[in-house]
Amino acid sequence: MILRSKLYYLDVVDSTHEYLRGLANEAPEGTIVVADRQTQGHGRAGRSWYSPEGGLWMSVLLVSSNPGLMQIVGAVAVCEAMNYFNILLGIKWPNDLMLGGKKIGGIIVEPVGEKVILGIGLNLTIRSFPDELEIEATSLFLETKKRFDKMMIFDVLCKELDDLYGMSLYDHSPEILVKWRHYTIMLGRMVRIETETGSITGRVIDINSDGALVVVGSENKIQRITDGHCQFL
Repeated sequence: MILRSKLYYLDVVDSTHEYLRGLANEAPEGTIVVADRQTQGHGRAGRSWYSPEGGLWMSVLLVSSNPGLMQIVGAVAVCEAMNYFNILLGIKWPNDLMLGGKKIGGIIVEPVGEKVILGIGLNLTIRSFPDELEIEATSLFLETKKRFDKMMIFDVLCKELDDLYGMSLYDHSPEILVKWRHYTIMLGRMVRIETETGSITGRVIDINSDGALVVVGSENKIQRITDGHCQFL
């Protein structure tokens, strides 16, 4: 097992991502930072991530030249782990994990030299959210009314993530993409994606091994989109 070559478990931290970034140069591949609570958790583009006690907040140090594939690996690993507990999550590109039509978790990937930091946030037993998040966010408890053991979920997730990461190292990305297609809620949907260069509208037909979403738009023009804010139409 590559993951958990070194494990830091913290009661509270500003951000597991930032904590691991400070260790990245010397830490071995597979190092994990987990915290019960984050005071400055963040997602994509530096957006604040609400992360009180009651969630699984973790960051993992991996070695990869393909951050986009690592984002897929992270999302699929969470879905596979929750499937073990008979919970079916959906993947919304680029980094959201959905349950009951709301966001239950997310993935963030940041290259650090030849390594990447893969961050995972999963809302487990949170019972309420701030007003600005209540419409779009949920937790495992709110959706199932059941309490799941965090460390049991962590153990299963580490195994799934280790397996998928190993597949990526041996160039088995096509099999990883098959799993993504099984869990995603994107395929066949009409979307509008706001990118740095403008808005793109079209129907989702696939994803590439670098994490780019493949969309067919007007006049059957196919576009590959590497990043952006996605809305369903």
